[in-house]
Amino acid sequence: MLERLFNPATVAIIGASTNPAKSGNRFLKGLIDSKFEGRLFPVNPKIKQIMNLESFKSIQDVPEEIDLAVLAIPNSAALEAITECAKKKVKFVIVHTAGFGETGPEGREIQARMVEVARSSGMRIVGPNCMGIYSPEARFDTIMPYLNDPAKKESGTVAFVGQSGWGTETVIQEGLNRGLNFSKAISMGNQCDLTIAEYFEYLGADPKTRIISSYMEGLVDGRRLIQVAKEISSKKPIIVWKSGQTPSGAKAAASHTGSLASSDPILKAAFKQAGIISADSIFELIDFLVAFNSPYLPQGRRVGILVEAGGGAVAAADACEREGLILPRFSEGIRAEITDYLLKVGAPKPAAGNPVDLVWPPFGETPKIIQKCLEIMYSEIDVLLWMTYFPLADEKFAASVAEIRDKVKKPLFVVPANPLSQTQALRVYARRGMPTFTRPEHAVKAISALVRFAERTG
Repeated sequence: MLERLFNPATVAIIGASTNPAKSGNRFLKGLIDSKFEGRLFPVNPKIKQIMNLESFKSIQDVPEEIDLAVLAIPNSAALEAITECAKKKVKFVIVHTAGFGETGPEGREIQARMVEVARSSGMRIVGPNCMGIYSPEARFDTIMPYLNDPAKKESGTVAFVGQSGWGTETVIQEGLNRGLNFSKAISMGNQCDLTIAEYFEYLGADPKTRIISSYMEGLVDGRRLIQVAKEISSKKPIIVWKSGQTPSGAKAAASHTGSLASSDPILKAAFKQAGIISADSIFELIDFLVAFNSPYLPQGRRVGILVEAGGGAVAAADACEREGLILPRFSEGIRAEITDYLLKVGAPKPAAGNPVDLVWPPFGETPKIIQKCLEIMYSEIDVLLWMTYFPLADEKFAASVAEIRDKVKKPLFVVPANPLSQTQALRVYARRGMPTFTRPEHAVKAISALVRFAERTG
């Protein structure tokens, strides 16, 4: 249904410009720079050529069928442009411009008229008041065309649907920084036509999407969303941060995207019934996405903790108990095996009960010691949380740790002791499906979300 939206062969930029300060310039330049493989058609009645491409006076003058038109024009001209696109039989339109349903009755009336015109021809609208689409496989991006991170070009398995340009940009950029790659992302704005439920329905059937996530301010068709989520959530995790839950937040949402507030307790109950995983903030949503990037689900609630300093173990143990996770004391045989090994390699007074505390092992032996402890510990746990001072940028060592995890097919979570100095290293592990976090409490909460999903779908 939405395939040509995310993989358009022909794109018209209505409002294309030679002025670098205008969005019509940034969108066109971004698509050219990213080597978008489809055909681009600038539309501007005042300019004959833009970036070495012929510019057309009207969408009607474009000599080919158009899959997707991007409107980068003032809101006063949007209805006329939508009408022209409908006559042209354009399949999809992204209305970047704001100033519609979120502004009051007059804006809502224009927005409704746009939808009426679009539906008369079968055309679908993304927006208005939105950033549009990011589809790395198609090399198409109107959300962050200025972002030069090489990772942005790599297609992944995470999809995001956001009702805010800020939220969508944050999830994409922070997600890339954390080692995630995206299949698709949508900044949908007011969702006057295409709704969250329809995006979810498409992504649920999309073989390239393994994890679905969303930032919502309000629901347009809540019943359909819940029904669609029920059908998807047994196969793919759906992670949602719903904002506007306080009177102040609801008021801000109404002025931002024209969204109506929903009763928080009722909505949370409906989400839970539908199998939706709720996040309490946009950064917790990103944490959960990182966690679900693990190729394996835990088969139980038993967590093993490996540390090199006791304070981190205490923080992690407290967090596990708060989340209802089990921190089992290892069997006598496992404790003896760990203790004998650590004493043999020169670790002073190791603790082997769980958490396992290496107590400053000989630095030159650290990689070998960590590998051995992971191998021993995995036999009596379902998830391993490793908190370490060891420099994590070594790709070869990361590969060896991933190999140990792959043998037992159990998740491995990583928390570096000095995360600010290991920002790039975090990607190394996350890209291998070993979720990384800057704080043990965040890692444990993400483990809990993974455990609950496994229990519900297992």
